[in-house]
Amino acid sequence: MKRILTVLQLVCLAFSINAQDQAENFERKNLGEKVNSKYMEMTPKISADGKIMYFVRSGHPKNKNPQDIWFSTKGEDGHWTEAQRADKSLNRVDANCVWSVNADGFLVLIRGAFKDGAFIGRGFSLTRLTDKGWTDPEMVVIDDLESMDHGDNDGISLALDGSALIITMSEKTNSKNYDLFISRRKGDNTFAKPVKIDGKINSEFAEFAPYMASDNRTLFFSSDRPGGLGLTDIYKSERLDTGWTSWSDPVNVGAPVNTPAKDGYYVTDAKGDFGYMVSELNSIGKADIDKIKINNAQKGRPVVLMDGKIFNAKTKKPIAATIEYYVYPDDGDEGIAHTDHISGNYKVVLPYGDNYAINVLAKGYVPYYDTISLPATGEYRELKRDYYMVPLEVGQKVVLKNIYFETGKYDLLPSSFYQLNKVLELMNSDMKLEIEIGGYTDDIGLDADNKALSQERAIAVMNYLVSKGIELNRMRAVGYGEDKPLVANDSDANRQTNRRVEFTITKK
Repeated sequence: MKRILTVLQLVCLAFSINAQDQAENFERKNLGEKVNSKYMEMTPKISADGKIMYFVRSGHPKNKNPQDIWFSTKGEDGHWTEAQRADKSLNRVDANCVWSVNADGFLVLIRGAFKDGAFIGRGFSLTRLTDKGWTDPEMVVIDDLESMDHGDNDGISLALDGSALIITMSEKTNSKNYDLFISRRKGDNTFAKPVKIDGKINSEFAEFAPYMASDNRTLFFSSDRPGGLGLTDIYKSERLDTGWTSWSDPVNVGAPVNTPAKDGYYVTDAKGDFGYMVSELNSIGKADIDKIKINNAQKGRPVVLMDGKIFNAKTKKPIAATIEYYVYPDDGDEGIAHTDHISGNYKVVLPYGDNYAINVLAKGYVPYYDTISLPATGEYRELKRDYYMVPLEVGQKVVLKNIYFETGKYDLLPSSFYQLNKVLELMNSDMKLEIEIGGYTDDIGLDADNKALSQERAIAVMNYLVSKGIELNRMRAVGYGEDKPLVANDSDANRQTNRRVEFTITKK
């Protein structure tokens, strides 16, 4: 494990290339001997930020197994470092493979079903890189997969938010014509019975190597169906609704992605300017990984790559945390990210067109809740957002940023309920926790009126929690009016900041 951690930190060891390549004036380029070898490179998988690539090398003399997982990191100058073989934590079986990778590159879906670190048969498992190394891979439970999958080969792609799997398999024994199936998530590491995708995605020929783009809507896959440019080509289809049952007719993505040779295992990063794939065209070995400059027809829809760090609000030092994100207010399509063990950063990909609830969780801290609204469309962009977590200690204060009332009144608006339900969860998770709910106003109006209004608003919040089962003796409501402003009341924005509800931990 020490070897992997060292390599992942050596992003500055990239090699130099000539000025023409630096200008990216190419359509298709072999990644060269830093990544490719005279043996066979297969199944590249790249993190959403484009900084880590995992792939398979077959028959390489440094392999411990016939097929092993290797990886390369992108240096500060944008080029790939010398590939390294992953250690035995990932390379546990004869034919190892990373099938999917999360946004930051430290959660991977690998070939093989494992339980408590021991291989138990065919299937797929998840493992995450932590400061203690890769966690023991844990089998992804897919209902009826064993009874349905009778093919010799397999393949799978996990949607970036973890909500669905796209599986390559054959229901017929010894058949070489594979189809694509959808399996929806039911719970942690558990998925429903696979259902064959309707429409024209599947054919009487082979469909394989599925890849869900970062937008969570665009599916790329390979097929040997007639009408392509070569022996196998890359095709593209889009989800037509919020479910996973309706898809557009697949379209051949064309050149330079497709060639007269075998083309497969196509992936992109979140930005989507370049694609990576396996090709036998002009390869160093039996098959290589190429980098391709792609157009809009060969990429998914633009997304927002959100990243940042999580800090202790008291000490201002980074902490380890989990970030959950949901489509709001439906709590649909939950995604989970973690701060990574090297930089402390987290990374989350958010498709356009939805409102998101962001829940930041860390042991010993008050959960932090945020909301992000994205328009229906937009260009690729990167959003920096750090979060400061309040320790669960007596005297610590938490501002509830998403509590809303009618103007000049104390009636809670429905848009407040999501935030209040998170306070409810916190109170239910620790029955010894007691809080003071404080109401605050700006300086407009009479001091006595402001104090009365803030008191009523604090009581309204307390009453909501009582109505959901929290004992009244665990809370007290106090109206502070225009006292204790967070910022000077010298602008509309600052006055809005001072109009708030917060709670203080009084007993733990």
